[in-house]
Amino acid sequence: KAHAEAKNKATIDKVNKAIDKLKRKGKPINFETVYKEAGVSRATLYNNPQLKERILSLRAISKASPLDDVVAVKKDKLQLKDDKISALREQIKKLEDDKKKLIEQLVDYEELKAENERLKKQLVKQA
Repeated sequence: KAHAEAKNKATIDKVNKAIDKLKRKGKPINFETVYKEAGVSRATLYNNPQLKERILSLRAISKASPLDDVVAVKKDKLQLKDDKISALREQIKKLEDDKKKLIEQLVDYEELKAENERLKKQLVKQA
């Protein structure tokens, strides 16, 4: 029994590594690509509820069509959250840069406005 559990854990690890590799390469996640990358049989993927659920959820996420009967596993949800956080951080950085530029433009505007007033007064004195 212990040997079977160890073998099952090794298979799960092998499949998870294959899935991560496919994701890094930007390849589609489905039963065919996963079994080929992991070097396991299709039956192994279909018969293991944990692996089957992960592949189905990733496939649903990649197709952007939510399936009510498939829930993304925690690891994939965390990856999506991490991606969202990264995108939001980039957006914040861009907004902060834009804000800095706008402040600089406002300062320039105020300086030009003051100089314009000074020049108007000079013209009035000369006239």
